[in-house]
Amino acid sequence: MPNYTASRTVRRRLSAAARYRWAAVLWLIFVTATTLTRFAILAWSRAGTTNDGPVLVRAFAAGAAYDALVAMWLIAPFMLYLTIARSTRFGRGPQRTWRRVVVASALGLATFTAAAELIFFDEFDGRFNFVAVDYLVYPTEVTTNIWQSYHVAWASTGIAVVVALAMWTLRPVLHRFDQDAGPRPRWRLVAAGGYAVVLLALTTIVSPSLAHVSDDRVVNELAANGYYTFWQSLRGKDAPYDGLYETRPDSVLFPTLARLLGQDRPGLETQAGWSTLRTIASSSPPRRLNIVVVLEESLGSSFVGTLHPTDSASLTPAFDSLAARGTLLTRAYSTGNRTIRALEATTSSLPPLPGISIVRRPQSIDLFTLPSVLRAHGYGTEFVYGGRAMFDGMATYMRENGVDRVVEQRDFPAGTFATAWGVADEAIFDKALAEMDSLQRTGRPFYSLVLTVSNHRPYTYPTGRIQQDPAEKRRAFAVRYADWALGRFMREARAHAFFDSTLFVVMGDHGARVYGAAEIPLSSYEVPVLFYAPGLVSAGVRVNTLASSLDVPPTILGILGLSYESKFFGRDVFHTDSASGRAMMVHNAELALMRGERMAVLGPRSASTIYAVGPSGALSAVASPSATDRELVEEAIAYYAGADHLYRSGRYEFEPRRATLSAGIARDDANPRGSVVSPMQ
Repeated sequence: MPNYTASRTVRRRLSAAARYRWAAVLWLIFVTATTLTRFAILAWSRAGTTNDGPVLVRAFAAGAAYDALVAMWLIAPFMLYLTIARSTRFGRGPQRTWRRVVVASALGLATFTAAAELIFFDEFDGRFNFVAVDYLVYPTEVTTNIWQSYHVAWASTGIAVVVALAMWTLRPVLHRFDQDAGPRPRWRLVAAGGYAVVLLALTTIVSPSLAHVSDDRVVNELAANGYYTFWQSLRGKDAPYDGLYETRPDSVLFPTLARLLGQDRPGLETQAGWSTLRTIASSSPPRRLNIVVVLEESLGSSFVGTLHPTDSASLTPAFDSLAARGTLLTRAYSTGNRTIRALEATTSSLPPLPGISIVRRPQSIDLFTLPSVLRAHGYGTEFVYGGRAMFDGMATYMRENGVDRVVEQRDFPAGTFATAWGVADEAIFDKALAEMDSLQRTGRPFYSLVLTVSNHRPYTYPTGRIQQDPAEKRRAFAVRYADWALGRFMREARAHAFFDSTLFVVMGDHGARVYGAAEIPLSSYEVPVLFYAPGLVSAGVRVNTLASSLDVPPTILGILGLSYESKFFGRDVFHTDSASGRAMMVHNAELALMRGERMAVLGPRSASTIYAVGPSGALSAVASPSATDRELVEEAIAYYAGADHLYRSGRYEFEPRRATLSAGIARDDANPRGSVVSPMQ
């Protein structure tokens, strides 16, 4: 009798498991897809990964844990269905059909995500991250770009074929699963409870740090799981600094920041709390100059012939020619790998905060920005963009922070050549010239921020402009076209009345793509920054001071000879000692501060690492940081935590009365050109 009872209990438990074979199929579909994706990434990025077998084993072991956890979460709703579905209806037609639809949908999702991950990895050399989250919010540009850049129809057909073949193969297996409706509800609840316990245990054990199996960034990306990294990025899109990164009390934080920013006294404290407000006194007379900032899409320094000469012809002859007649920053870095990071840096001069850019945040209203300061001094201000300005919240950010007029794709004539990202660069520049002429006729100086789009997938442009065929859709050709359009713009600008009293700042918004094994792929952030104004800015000068794109606003105001009260985190590069230069940048969830040949990287969960920076930008972790290294970590904490505290508390707001401490620049009509700038070398 005991044996019979025991065997009956076993049969009941096996019967309980029978129903959940459907869940096992779904789980295997997702795990198989993510594992194959990992092998594909390994093959794809083999040149950038280690040949160390044990490290790769650890990467795949960590990946298996991520895959198991993600698959369990993905099928959790289906597990709930299997638990509550009545046995009397489980084998009937509608539910049988619905279960097959779920399996087919899982196959389609798994295959589509695998393909998307490979495309994303090809572009960004990483798993889904903050970039993927940002792009998902604006599907029009992203889906159109994908359609123009890849063979979407063939890929969709391939996915459909994979799903159809898999469903045909699984047909007899799924038919057998339909024959057993499973046990009584009590045993199903036991099975579901066991599933929940395992799921919660895995969720507790598996963390983002599990993927850090090597100092090789690509290997760590290999270990990760795209679903998991996307979810982590989605959760942290507006993440506050505190709670994620190492911090210090304000009484320590802001005196350190005050010292770094050169304030008159340690820790300038107001009634509202700590602030970065300080007086910038110019030693030069004010000059009534127009300001034109050109942000060139994806123009990394690696493309610029004058910075990286090669045996082959330069991709940027127009930029090289301008550099010979202007002042070029040779060690400048973008603050991020998205255009909106360049927009926030070159307008607000804030370090890149964790999560999404402040351009995307609804609370970014009346910030202390370059357009706001200039508008307070009588400037007309505008933003010229060839795409939809709603993308990434650019239009709202600009209008709320000192920009009077926003020009976007709908303001261009119908039929203008365009890609997913907007009209071609030549059309953008033509429109910008017309807008500048209109501003010039008002008799006021003006500030114009021009953002180009052509150097971006799908890398197409109007025919007949350069020798290379746009139908080939090659990045190098898009770089050549963008440079051609820039050269044409500058040639035509010389014939306009505003040219002789205009300072042009031409710079890359970020590098072309993220690549390499380093935790912070430094060379991908290096961008050219050129100050060009014949007779106003010294010609042929190269400034080797380490700089960041957030240094652009105070450097422009320094050239103007403007005395003002500033909250900017950036510095006037031309009046900064070369030994004290520094650069700040964000890469995924890592926040970096570089000074000299050292870089401090702040990571989530209060992690911090010091890297030695090699001559080619290669990074190597410092095993035993010195006191100077630890000081660099403290400075990084002061910059990033201080910026986050000020932004979130509303203390980085623009105060017109303070900003117009010196209004001489708006009234100095007698000497609009002033003296020639002699930047520090």
